[in-house]
Amino acid sequence: MSQPRKNPLAGFLSRHGSNTDKPHAPLQTDREPGISRTDTSSSLSLSPIALSDDEKGQLGLTTLHEPARPRRPPPISRKTWSFSACPEHYWPLAWLPDDADFRDHVRVHTFGYNADWSERRQSTLNIHAFAQSLLGALRNHPGIRRSGTATRIVLVGHSMGGCVAKLVYILARQDPAAGDLAARVHSIFFLGTPHRGSEMAAVLENMLTLTWGKKPFVADLVPNSAALEAINDAFRHVAPDLCLWSFYETLPVRTAGLMNRIVVERHSATLGYHNEEIAAMNADHRHLCKFETKADPNYKTLRNALLTAVDRIRASASSVVGGPGLAADQPMRLLRLSDSMSLPEATARLRAFLGVRDMLDSDLTTLQILRQPGSCQWFTETASFAGWKAGTAPGLLWLVGRPAAGKSVLASHVLEHMQPRAFCSYFICRNAKTGRSLLSDCFRSLAFQMAVQDVSVREALLPLAQDGLVWDKTDDASVWRQLFTGTIFKLPSIARHCWVVDGVDECALYNNLFTKRFLSALPAGLRVFATSRNWEEIERGVAGLGPSRAQLYVLSDADTLDDMRLFLTTRLTELGRLESVEDCERMCDKILRKSSGSFLWTRLVMQEFENMWTEEAMDAVLREVPADLLDLYSRMVRSIEADKRKLPLARSILTFVVLASRPLTVDELRCLVKLDVNQTLQNVVKAIPYLCGQLVFIDQDNKVHMIHETAREFLVAEDPRWDLDLVITKRAGQTRLASLLVRYLCGDALKAQQNTKPHQHAGSASGRGSRGFSKPKPKPQALASATAAAPPVDVSLLDYACRFFSEHLYRATAEDDGLMDDLCTLFRTPTVLAWIEHVAKSGDLADVTRTATNVREYLIRRMKYALPTDPSVQLVESWVTDLIRVAARFCAQLLACPSSIHCLIPPLCPSDAIIARTFANRPSSGPGLVIKGLSPGSWDDCLVRLDFQNGQTTAVWHGDRYFAVGLSNGQVTLYDPGSVQRLRTVLHPERVKILHFSREDVHLASCGTKHLVVWDPKTGARTHSFALRSPPLGLSFLDAAGSDELLCAFQASELIKWSLETEEYDSVSWNDVDPATQNEPCSSPRSSIIPSQPPSRVAFLTTADDVLLLAVGYRAHPVLLWNALDLQLLGVCAANVDNNGIDNNGIDAMVFNPNPDIPVLVVSYVDGSLCVFDYLTMELHLLLPNIYAHSLACSPDGRSLVTGSNQGVMEVFNFERGGDGAHGNTPTTTLSRIYRTNHPPDDTIRGVAFSPDGLRFVDLRGQQGRVWAPAVLVRKSRTSEVSSSLLESAPGDAATLWHGGSGAGMLDDTSQTDPDISSPLAVTADGRHVVAGKTNGDVALFATADATQVGVLHSHARGAAIVSVALGEARNMVMSADDSGRVLVAELDVPLAQIATITLPQRKQAARVVLSRRCGGAVVLVAPSCGCLSTRLSTAFSWPDGTGRSYVSAVAALRSVFEHPSNAGWFIVAVKDIARIYSWADFAELTRPAGIHLDRQLVLSTPVSWTTATVSYHVGPGFVVELVRPSSTAASSPRLLLWPAAVFDPSSAAASVRYATEPNLDSVSPGVAAVLGMAGPSTLVFLDHNLWVCSTELQSVAVAPPSSSWSRTGSVSSSSSSRPPSFMQRQNTWSSTTPHTYSHARRHFFALSDWRTQRAGRKLRSALAAVPPTPGGNSSGGGSGRDVVFGTRHGLVVVKRGLEFAESVNASGVGVQFCWGVVAGSMHRRASNW
Repeated sequence: MSQPRKNPLAGFLSRHGSNTDKPHAPLQTDREPGISRTDTSSSLSLSPIALSDDEKGQLGLTTLHEPARPRRPPPISRKTWSFSACPEHYWPLAWLPDDADFRDHVRVHTFGYNADWSERRQSTLNIHAFAQSLLGALRNHPGIRRSGTATRIVLVGHSMGGCVAKLVYILARQDPAAGDLAARVHSIFFLGTPHRGSEMAAVLENMLTLTWGKKPFVADLVPNSAALEAINDAFRHVAPDLCLWSFYETLPVRTAGLMNRIVVERHSATLGYHNEEIAAMNADHRHLCKFETKADPNYKTLRNALLTAVDRIRASASSVVGGPGLAADQPMRLLRLSDSMSLPEATARLRAFLGVRDMLDSDLTTLQILRQPGSCQWFTETASFAGWKAGTAPGLLWLVGRPAAGKSVLASHVLEHMQPRAFCSYFICRNAKTGRSLLSDCFRSLAFQMAVQDVSVREALLPLAQDGLVWDKTDDASVWRQLFTGTIFKLPSIARHCWVVDGVDECALYNNLFTKRFLSALPAGLRVFATSRNWEEIERGVAGLGPSRAQLYVLSDADTLDDMRLFLTTRLTELGRLESVEDCERMCDKILRKSSGSFLWTRLVMQEFENMWTEEAMDAVLREVPADLLDLYSRMVRSIEADKRKLPLARSILTFVVLASRPLTVDELRCLVKLDVNQTLQNVVKAIPYLCGQLVFIDQDNKVHMIHETAREFLVAEDPRWDLDLVITKRAGQTRLASLLVRYLCGDALKAQQNTKPHQHAGSASGRGSRGFSKPKPKPQALASATAAAPPVDVSLLDYACRFFSEHLYRATAEDDGLMDDLCTLFRTPTVLAWIEHVAKSGDLADVTRTATNVREYLIRRMKYALPTDPSVQLVESWVTDLIRVAARFCAQLLACPSSIHCLIPPLCPSDAIIARTFANRPSSGPGLVIKGLSPGSWDDCLVRLDFQNGQTTAVWHGDRYFAVGLSNGQVTLYDPGSVQRLRTVLHPERVKILHFSREDVHLASCGTKHLVVWDPKTGARTHSFALRSPPLGLSFLDAAGSDELLCAFQASELIKWSLETEEYDSVSWNDVDPATQNEPCSSPRSSIIPSQPPSRVAFLTTADDVLLLAVGYRAHPVLLWNALDLQLLGVCAANVDNNGIDNNGIDAMVFNPNPDIPVLVVSYVDGSLCVFDYLTMELHLLLPNIYAHSLACSPDGRSLVTGSNQGVMEVFNFERGGDGAHGNTPTTTLSRIYRTNHPPDDTIRGVAFSPDGLRFVDLRGQQGRVWAPAVLVRKSRTSEVSSSLLESAPGDAATLWHGGSGAGMLDDTSQTDPDISSPLAVTADGRHVVAGKTNGDVALFATADATQVGVLHSHARGAAIVSVALGEARNMVMSADDSGRVLVAELDVPLAQIATITLPQRKQAARVVLSRRCGGAVVLVAPSCGCLSTRLSTAFSWPDGTGRSYVSAVAALRSVFEHPSNAGWFIVAVKDIARIYSWADFAELTRPAGIHLDRQLVLSTPVSWTTATVSYHVGPGFVVELVRPSSTAASSPRLLLWPAAVFDPSSAAASVRYATEPNLDSVSPGVAAVLGMAGPSTLVFLDHNLWVCSTELQSVAVAPPSSSWSRTGSVSSSSSSRPPSFMQRQNTWSSTTPHTYSHARRHFFALSDWRTQRAGRKLRSALAAVPPTPGGNSSGGGSGRDVVFGTRHGLVVVKRGLEFAESVNASGVGVQFCWGVVAGSMHRRASNW
């Protein structure tokens, strides 16, 4: 019998699992010695996961050994774990149970799964399927399940089994039901596991594809496969809670003539985690887990590692389940997950919130690889480190040393040393010169890592992410305050955390750590280890912290000498060039003498030695290699320059690596080189080191780095001493790189990216009414030829180009005309829209705003070389403005639907905006979205106007997460700053005078004349209330006290401080202070310095030294400046210096500049003067007359000042600081005006407040608040102040926000300003006209063709606002009702369709009033064919006799009246749950006395509160759709109910009726804000809460018969039958998806919040209008044949063809969690012109 042939790939992929070849061989051990063997609850499962090579064995989980129980017989197959077929070689069963260290405490299992790649058939199984099977087996195994949480589990996996083990643990962590099982997993052992894949898998996959079919589990193991990347990304977040062992092979698998190679390389077999122990095995891949005898060194290595795991478990028996049990002093890792979110979900939420893109794992792994085992231990044994580690020394340990002295490797050792003992977070600063590493990046990364490890930090940060905190992620002070001082540093667990920050000096603006006193705020217990070069400012900054806070360790050559010797000895031995130990030591000494303590120099020398084979050659290398690093770099560059053939490629590579904004991947670099020199690099990983020598290296993630930061500095230094050709000129290199990236974006990359997934339009399935945007499919022949002719587009550079092209543009030279031409090409073509879409898909539009600021800075410099009238300059400048405005105004819409930038957003932009002029209604793209009625002009800097009906605005304050507006009636409304959405309202007991948020918006204080109330802004709950004895002038939370104290200044010249913890208070009067003695009571007559009159204004400021300044202003007296807490008079600020000042008749406003670098107090006087005082010297720096600033506010960064006048004019000034204080040059502060609104006289500005980022401000006037976002406020946040040439404009041209509208063109020919529309809209049946009532009593007629007002049909009494209108087109009637209760019926002499064609004199007599009645109700319904109307207050009228009848008794409850869905002679009145049917003929009730009971309770989650509920009814052909919101609370979710016509049968005797089941309505209901109407027999159009116009198909509604003419109001014409249509399930006739894709709704386009009403709760008045037939044709059929009409403040906006644009969406969630999910890809793109 012949031996079976050995397969060369066997062992890498096992074919089938059996008892032995199962991927698990669990060991179970007792956690404590002495526990009985029969007590299985005390055992631990250790499960080696592995796969067999050949024979098929038993699948599933099998127990091999249990303590005190007989062993199971050997399984059929044991090839994975057996050296031979002999049972004695099956070590999990034969050796471990006999081992005294395992026998009494260990239970052993194996798990088998079918991974037989040799089966001649395809398979659907993959790693995920195997992991799910194993997880289920572990959860359901009786022995494991019953043993409880006392047992721990160790997983052991060989080859792919290790990947299965990782995924099992990930799935267990994500599944709440498996949380207890996950908490029991202690360790995972990996034997030759291809964490990053294996090239052998790719070979095998190709073989299988050609022979027996694909095997998904083989494809999963291909390098960089999606499966492995997903597993690795998830595993690194949960790995810190485990003990990890990784064993890798060192011998190749050898088979006769077939293979001789290592299957899984070391870099793939190891993870590089801090808690991972790595060991090499003297074995090939198959024999990593096969041992011939117990004496085999490989077995001993594995056995001892397993025993270590068992010992650790037993030693930590008293620790909490879920801790890693690494050591007795290791902190417990909490594995709890919040009730609402799994750990991966929480991690993803925090990653997005903090903007952490990567975790620097590759940098850390590189350092760990560089560290020689056994080195760096001297440092952890020093007294400085020991004291720092134990907490007896200062918590900040700062190590400084020369470049390349080994500081980074030493930092990685400190990290590894501390990780078993603390929650360690790290940050490695890199590429500071190119803008990658900011202090804010470091802070956010540290906070993210802390949250991943520590559940208390995670739970503290998640609410910030949940609340949508608005903050500047690039501002280091804001990030530090929000994350650390305000949140994390307050947690008790902070003492268990440790930070390691390497290369601080390579971080941009690192000196802010000292100047902004970040390090002074470090809490006790937090240990921070930092490294940097020994620069003077760093040493001075650390010394300034004091010996109690920080200690400095200076790294010397003597410190690292032994480490260098160890490294050299090891490397020389590995090279094997020297034959004796003495020769190695002698060569080591030679190298050390010349190294000067540089590890980098030493490593480079050893690389040179690799090609040397004689001692003389090595000596020659030492003579030739310069000892100085710069000389060494020069030598490297000259060696590259020596080969002229390599020089162009080397120059290209080095330029891009040096100047890139982040490390480039090899694919990105290859693409850039191709663009630069038109040469395609092959085998880039080998080509780059060959071309660039040792100057660059490629890490394990295929990212290209400079060998050291000093090498980067050398190449860009342009030092004439070196006389090198290969020197990189930064400006020229940045210009070249910027030009290449812009050209790349203008090429085919974005198009290729958009075409990677097919875009099928929503209407493509049925072809009715929808407009598709994807290119038509080419014919097969054309497709084949095109494919052959066009090479594939390289999109590897796309993400980098989209994110960073503007960063290189910012640093490029402005002289280059070609770069400007490239930029104009980008902005002239649809590429710019595709770029915006690509950025929006990332979920963060910050790159768009950042690009705008970068382009603006470039343009400022470009102005030196081009005229302002240059068309290219005007084009780019226009796009700078539009990018800022689009990102701000359409942020929510872009993030929800990135593709909306192509067809939806351009038409909605102002007509003068460059995006609208270029891309709205492009002829080349065919008919698009058309918007009629938008005001012409440019961008309005006022984003939102907030109207308040019930009171005057009195106070405003902007916090970090909210802004609040107070009213004269005591109402305080909180808004979300980003969306300007009202969040909640609280009621102060009186008129609100002052509002103030504490730090981090923990508290909101509202203050009136007699009461001060403190609220929780998150819930709206009142937490404290204090009675006041004097009118307040100002208040401040004491930040230094943790925001638990509140200080208030009063008109009675006293200060009162309250403790929010105890509600106790202290008070003091500054009138009692003697200025001569300070803080002592006056014993003599009052000094003239402190006026006797009460003060009128105060201002507070907390300085960087935690000193609270108080400025007190009086009439006819100077401003006094106090130290508020010590009540010490600091000085006097007088404006009448040298008798040239002002006449102080009073002060309107005062404000401190919060920036300590601009120490000024700004005071506005009643006479219009604005004064700027230096509060340090009390000197007057500036006096500006005629400003009349009634309100003042400074931006949080202190750069800007906004003023609001008593005539409604807003102005923005920039603070400019002149003088540096040197040589007698006194620093001064001036103001330069950069922005002004042009306005006729308006209400006085009562208050103004800046947003935290300084990009917006809110003002109050009358009954309105406005949110402003002027483009001039956008600055370059990472660098110094932006140049002002482009930001400044003439005061008269800064902004024109008011347009004097003309009322000409009305029927009454009035010329007064247009009044507001005050009624719902009534649309004619043909869709040509809209009737709406106005606030002045006019009933106006509008044309939908151009959204203009045709005229006024009739008028009510002047001043009586119209609240309701209705049309009776069959009788040519128009009905209206005003707010005084009067109802008018006007009869037109000509049809509405013809009224626009008659002359003006004839129009004035075109309508006559035939009925005028006062009934106290609005018109709610009109009979379609008879002269009858119904009003809200239970009255019906007929004309011409004007008879009125009551059709139901007056009931003070919610009442709705609507037409019967199937009988035009009836109408329905719904009161609460009762519906009654009446006849139009005689208004007689047709239903029985009890009416028809509408049973809604089963579908409504909350009971209906009829006092606050809202209900509306919308009639369709044979059905009624009801929209009901049970109450006005936020928790009340709206519901849509479908009522068939059959339920409204007056002859029915049923006690109650039920709504019809309609799945789509059930799904979309939570997202519906209003129903617009029916756009066809079964298409319901509605508005969601984000103002998107959507539609859904009523699947249970049958198509109306052709004879039924469906009108725009949802009524059935008189020719239709009264019999209700049948209800049945049908195929969607206007399907939004393909036949294989199901969706709940279609999302068409969005309305603007500006279109909301200014009154009545800011509702959006809207209606559907039928599209009139075009000449020679008909209106478009289907649901898309509708225009959508919106009523704005003075007129209409008509959206034409809006329903033709659609994307299919599915609904999920309820309430605030409701969201749409796109199911059919991007639909809002027209690609025909690309």
